[in-house]
Amino acid sequence: MSDTLPITEARARFGSLVRRASHARERITITDHGQPAAVLINPQELADLEDALALARYRARQGSGETAGVPHDEVRARLGLERG
Repeated sequence: MSDTLPITEARARFGSLVRRASHARERITITDHGQPAAVLINPQELADLEDALALARYRARQGSGETAGVPHDEVRARLGLERG
């Protein structure tokens, strides 16, 4: 669910809007002069979006050949780990 309201109304209802975004996982769009200015979302939803974006960027780099793996033995050597 999402809701859109002007900044003047959001200012008056800020606490309840934050709780709605946090607990009900609602997206609250705040407008300034009729234009979207900010969106309140749940912190976990933001983390999920950031993870999805990072994965999409990685896959795009991988698809274009920009990423290169590091051999397991080299990682262990860089970390100072001995073979067990």
